[in-house]
Amino acid sequence: MNSSLSQTLQRFLFAILLAASFFIILTYLLSMGLGVLIFFSTTEGLEFSRESVVRPLFIVNINAGLYFLFLWWVFIFCFVASWKYRESLSSKTRDFLSGDTGGGLFHNNLLAMPLISSMLLVAIIVLHLLQTQSGIPTGEVGVTDPFYDFLRFSSAPLTEEIVFRITPIGVFLMTYTFLAGKAVKTDFFQSRRLKTSILSVLQPEKAKKEIGLKTISENGLFGGVIWAEWVMIFFTAFLFGVAHYLGGWGPGKISQAALSGAVFALAYLYYGIQAPILLHWYFNYYFTVFNLSVDYFSAGIDFYSFSWSINILLGMLMWVVMIIFGVIAIRRILKKRKPETMPVPEPPF
Repeated sequence: MNSSLSQTLQRFLFAILLAASFFIILTYLLSMGLGVLIFFSTTEGLEFSRESVVRPLFIVNINAGLYFLFLWWVFIFCFVASWKYRESLSSKTRDFLSGDTGGGLFHNNLLAMPLISSMLLVAIIVLHLLQTQSGIPTGEVGVTDPFYDFLRFSSAPLTEEIVFRITPIGVFLMTYTFLAGKAVKTDFFQSRRLKTSILSVLQPEKAKKEIGLKTISENGLFGGVIWAEWVMIFFTAFLFGVAHYLGGWGPGKISQAALSGAVFALAYLYYGIQAPILLHWYFNYYFTVFNLSVDYFSAGIDFYSFSWSINILLGMLMWVVMIIFGVIAIRRILKKRKPETMPVPEPPF
């Protein structure tokens, strides 16, 4: 495949993925609005919002409605951060409209989120099917009250990410960047090293770049993540999977949750603290809202089936795109490594 054809194909696929990402981002915003309406405008939701519940973030009972609004604003803050982080969504869109596709779709957290989440969704579905065929059940958690479950599922993206990603990986990053700041940057004062180590919990890439350490954006996934970070990624992912199994799921949930946990951790390292919370939000809040809307606030529209379908289609398209450009990259590498044919000398007679 020549370079001009490759660039044309890349631009065409880029345009499709950009449009698909924007469309799914709109469904994210729709789900945020629907969540508030379902919780506070339906009879069942309004009654539940007045109750007191015990949630992991609080020692005492808290009003269910106030807790939901607290979580809702946390998610809004994460969306704003994902819009702005690295390269803003508006600047990436302007670049593409002006003809510049350099840097790809993954430089903005919010633009990349539909691509990453839909690919992960397809991978989990495939894994689920393979495990089911092998007799490994995923199981399910029993439904109690739909609005209690909605609040519980909405709480998990924050509480579980704090426990399984942000705290263990964040403490490691703080220690690593503080020590590395002293070793790599001899002119770093202790106060500046401390600020950088705190920044590493919020934005690991930015903190490591300030010190001069290798980053994912400059050295790729395998060059920008050191071996100790890989250990933390897989260790926390394993704990995440086991926690789901101990929480009432079947043994098949261990691998599925562990896969999700590894992707959440990588997103944390690359995009920052808001990324794993939003990816977790996608699986818990996003689909739960649309599922509840079918029964409580849909006006005859099945948002759940629609959102499920478009996300699966985007995920399948992304896997196809990854395979296509993976093959192109391998062919280029092999072509560069292929020894040049030596010219055959003319016979001397």
